[in-house]
Amino acid sequence: MKNIKIKREHYDMLKELTDKQAGEFVKGVCAYAFEGKPFITKDEYLKGLFLYAKRMLDISEMNRINGKKGADKLAEIKRKERAVGVIIGSVMVASAAAKESADKSE
Repeated sequence: MKNIKIKREHYDMLKELTDKQAGEFVKGVCAYAFEGKPFITKDEYLKGLFLYAKRMLDISEMNRINGKKGADKLAEIKRKERAVGVIIGSVMVASAAAKESADKSE
């Protein structure tokens, strides 16, 4: 994951936390998102919030991976279509050249 989006609803939730809780939570979410580190805290409320945040981060990462797979598949299809187009174009040029050569021979 390369970035994290903070929505208005997340900001509203963060405003309800103490500065200590907010700092611990934000650092924990960033550590999980960017470094894959588990969130460890004694604060039960933050544990619950983190489970929600983790679910959203995991879904986002899964969507990113699946989107990349789809983009890679589409790129492969387009590469094959271009290759077929080049082959067909080459055959048509060769055919036209052969016909022109045959016409000149007559």
